Amino acid sequence: MTALTMTLGLVLYFGRDNHTPPPSPPRALDEGPVALAPPNASIGQLQDHLRRQPRDYLGWAQLGVALIDQGQATVDHTLYTQADRALSNSLRIESDYNDVALRGRAELAYLRNDFGGAISWADQALSVNARDQSSNLLRIDALIRLGRYDEALLSAKELYALDPSAGAVIRLARLSELSGNPARAKMLLIRAGELATARTDRLQVFTAQGDLALRQGDFTAAANAYREARRIDPTYPPAVAGTAQALYTQGRLTTAIRWYRDLAQRVPEPEYVAELGDLYTAAGKTVSASNQYDVVSTWQTIASDNGVRVTMDLANFAADHGKHQLALRLAKAEWKKRHSIEVADAVAWALHVSGQDKEAVPFANYAARTGYKDANFLYHRGMIERGVGNTARARELLTEALKLNPRFSPLQAPLARKALQDLKAGPSTKPSARPSTKPSTKPST
Repeated sequence: MTALTMTLGLVLYFGRDNHTPPPSPPRALDEGPVALAPPNASIGQLQDHLRRQPRDYLGWAQLGVALIDQGQATVDHTLYTQADRALSNSLRIESDYNDVALRGRAELAYLRNDFGGAISWADQALSVNARDQSSNLLRIDALIRLGRYDEALLSAKELYALDPSAGAVIRLARLSELSGNPARAKMLLIRAGELATARTDRLQVFTAQGDLALRQGDFTAAANAYREARRIDPTYPPAVAGTAQALYTQGRLTTAIRWYRDLAQRVPEPEYVAELGDLYTAAGKTVSASNQYDVVSTWQTIASDNGVRVTMDLANFAADHGKHQLALRLAKAEWKKRHSIEVADAVAWALHVSGQDKEAVPFANYAARTGYKDANFLYHRGMIERGVGNTARARELLTEALKLNPRFSPLQAPLARKALQDLKAGPSTKPSARPSTKPSTKPST
């Protein structure tokens, strides 16, 4: 299971604010009046309305947003293409006042892993409505995904100063963890809980608390936090997936499989399907595992056909499932787009499994530059150090990974234990010279 997977559920559930539409711009006298769609209309109702009122730009924007929501809930990426058309229609009619469509564009770009585009569209939405929480939070999330952590921190602090909210504090907590300060992240999430009154905010806070506890090896606290989130919404996918991971870390493999199976059938996101496959592999059910891995490949095709960039989603999966050259190609392609520690780790790991440990070292060091502690990152770096002959450092990193989370992955944790045993049994060698853990420049591909 990837270390950053569980955070993805938070950034995909923004919880839109109640929005008061801006005043309509002046219209030519011959256009006539335009009736607006009801504020909470269904997709079908909006489509019927727009057949009668094709000039209702807010109606088109509402339809686009509704299609995005439905696409998320059902993992039907064809709905993103429909949402794209609806939002384009809205902005074609009105582009100056239309923050609803601009925010929808930003969210659609984010979901398609176009994080630079998400920032651009969010900026345009904020130029219309600077206090819009959803656009501000989405912009911060995109900055984090791009690895622009200092900018994200500044934006999160500014947003908190403008309008203290649980969403802003959740982002501050995530950035604290990424900078190597999980204790501060935990305190900030307590503060976020104090600010959270809306149902969506409370869901996000409890899930973020569970994610942090899980990554820090406090499995009981993680299970308790996910349980609180499920009391609010028993179907909330990030909390259900977190519960399944917590069950696995507690040694309850069969129960974890059942939770993941139910979730993957309802919400076939690739990370959930892949993790279910890995649990099947751990249980010795190779046919069931293979079936899940086939679903991931099918998802790749459908997502790509509907404008979703899938490189990062599949790079680590490919690396861990024997598709080494594919993993390397995908990870390097993503590195050209963004320089986050997550992507640096993926490039390092793809290079390692491809037998290029020397080339992997600068990327592994770049992934470690912020001080972020994650068992997968530590394991990857330990195996790379082992590959270049730094056995003492490899033992240290693998020991730290397994101490932090002895069950960080159904596939990789057993390999980490085996590697550590081999290193302890073999002769110790003096570590060779290696690049600084905080390189002054980004590694290049």
